[in-house]
Amino acid sequence: MKSVTRRSFLLATLATVAYTACGPAAQPSAPGKPAEPAKPAEAPAPSQAQTTAPAQGAAEVAGKIVFWHAMSGVNGEAVNKMVDGFNKSQSKVAVEAIFQGNYDDLLAKLKTALASNSAPALVQVYDIGLRFMVDSGEITPMQDFIDREKFDTADFEQNVLAYYQLDNKLYGMPFNTSSSILYYNKDMFKAAGLDPNTPPKTLDEVTEYARKLVKKEGSEVTQYGFHQAIYGWLFEQYMAVSGGLYVDNGNGREARATKAVYHDDKGQAILDWWKAGVDGGYFGSFGRVTDDSAKAFDAGKSAMYVESTARMRGHINNSQGKFELGTGFYPRPANAPREGGNIIGGASVYVLKSRPAPEQQAAWEFVKYVASAPVQAQWQADTGYYPMRKAAYDEAVSKEWVGKYPQFNTAVDQIHAVPVNRITQGAVFGVFPQARQRIETGIEELLLGKAGSKETLDRAAEEITAAIDKYNKSTR
Repeated sequence: MKSVTRRSFLLATLATVAYTACGPAAQPSAPGKPAEPAKPAEAPAPSQAQTTAPAQGAAEVAGKIVFWHAMSGVNGEAVNKMVDGFNKSQSKVAVEAIFQGNYDDLLAKLKTALASNSAPALVQVYDIGLRFMVDSGEITPMQDFIDREKFDTADFEQNVLAYYQLDNKLYGMPFNTSSSILYYNKDMFKAAGLDPNTPPKTLDEVTEYARKLVKKEGSEVTQYGFHQAIYGWLFEQYMAVSGGLYVDNGNGREARATKAVYHDDKGQAILDWWKAGVDGGYFGSFGRVTDDSAKAFDAGKSAMYVESTARMRGHINNSQGKFELGTGFYPRPANAPREGGNIIGGASVYVLKSRPAPEQQAAWEFVKYVASAPVQAQWQADTGYYPMRKAAYDEAVSKEWVGKYPQFNTAVDQIHAVPVNRITQGAVFGVFPQARQRIETGIEELLLGKAGSKETLDRAAEEITAAIDKYNKSTR
């Protein structure tokens, strides 16, 4: 595709596609002033081996660049700390971080900026925007910088890097990385006679526990046993832990995806289980808005729910003095194959090639700083997102964080237990945002009794397959 055609395609697609983030882009501060882990006043500087000043003979760097992001609340504060730490660690590059609202807002503004040649050097885009960003032709792959400097990524979490790779080329550098886990109220477990240190591991066990945890006053449920948002990302996780693909051609990683394939026995079993729990009165349903599901859990309206580890810090803060927070692996079918496992969530950062080469190089210098072990350890402590590199766990601030909040070990242990394959790498296709919303609409209809699981998935898959075909034709 010629450059002009690619740009026209990018702008048209941005104008019509609505995006839904994997895990909250913003993690608001808890009400009041809950106790928080001790944090250094400033982000740490990387070790000598990880300094970000360009090596002798390196490409020219610009003196100032702009970084657009979608982090607010405590996460936004952590971004500002990170940027301030970078700016103070050297004198060649100054980064200006600009909050652009949620992921939807940011991409709408990116559309305008690209049209007027005023895009930033570095931009944060959430995970399922990978195919779209690659097809736009507007980015310089991170692999170009890695190869040029022979930058070592051996210490990086390989399943995190694998998500943002196509044909063994890394396009976006992971920035905020999360996973999906089970959160539960240990106090409610104790009251129901359940072992507070043994969360359910399978879907059947979730049902069994939920039946014991539900409370009623007359016909009114005052405490559900389990709930989850009507959120397409959670369905994607259930498909992955079940060992199922979302689209064909190895989830769109061996060749371009041409059709949706989630409308199989695995997908139907997931929806049948979900529907049975809601109909039985022991699963709650608080709609599509993930914040509403999080608030319901914090308020004690439900004993268990599944969500992103991006919620970890917020739940830790909000549970203090109220109940003991427990975490467990994301539940899976009892007969799930070993190759199944969770897919990461979050976002990565992309270097935009419309900026002059010195600005692109400056953006890379900042990316390297962000990826350093000390900075990643501080990012973990400040936000709850887990580090992109293993050496971060050896940093004092990380050890302090995990020692004080052992719940975070669940996320780390789970991601390390997941094999890297086409299932766990996640799907890559251009209309993923549309597909996610279509699944959510289908689940709403299912829970309202308007359609069965097979009809729900068949209709959604048919529509998304048509959308994939249209998208693929537009990029040729």
